[in-house]
Amino acid sequence: MANTFSRNIRLFADKALSDKALSGYLSKIAIEQRNALVRSGESPSNWITYVDGVKGAPEYSVNPDGVILYHFNALPEATIQAVTLAMQRSPVRSGRYRRAWLVVVNGKVWLSDLSAIPPGSEVMVLNPEPYARKIDTGGMKTSVPPGIVEYVRQRILRRFPTLTVERAFVNIPPGMLPGAPWILRRSKGHSKTRQAGQPITYPALILTEKE
Repeated sequence: MANTFSRNIRLFADKALSDKALSGYLSKIAIEQRNALVRSGESPSNWITYVDGVKGAPEYSVNPDGVILYHFNALPEATIQAVTLAMQRSPVRSGRYRRAWLVVVNGKVWLSDLSAIPPGSEVMVLNPEPYARKIDTGGMKTSVPPGIVEYVRQRILRRFPTLTVERAFVNIPPGMLPGAPWILRRSKGHSKTRQAGQPITYPALILTEKE
């Protein structure tokens, strides 16, 4: 399978069929196989269709000896599940932290429908609250265990094997979010990134398609 869960479906049928009938047969089998993959959970429910190299063309337009390609995009579904899991795992004393989870796509906060995230994107799921790092690393005692991002990472990785799913501490550049980045008031440990005056880094889940 290629980097976005692509599946190249090449079909061969009875040569006695007319060209029109053969094209119809090929498109019918392709659609049935695609739907079966989605129902089984092997493929996500988001894809782009290429028929004989034409993006978005209907399956029935395939040439008798042509190719139907489904380019599956797992990023939208994986992102939706990641945000849902992160919210479910969050402490709920005030609800502010739970509501703060957001999605950044290619360096910009994503404000559109998550199902519209395009293939080939770099997706980050993070919480911009200033105490997000403390909650995730266990520096702040809450009603839930630490390691929220890692908890989500492990589950998304198992569910979406065609994606690279990583946990990292990232910077929020000025202007991306109101009030961010927060600046450390006191030094924390020996790391240069944890010294007073430096911006806080935030634990994030990073999703990309495997190459």
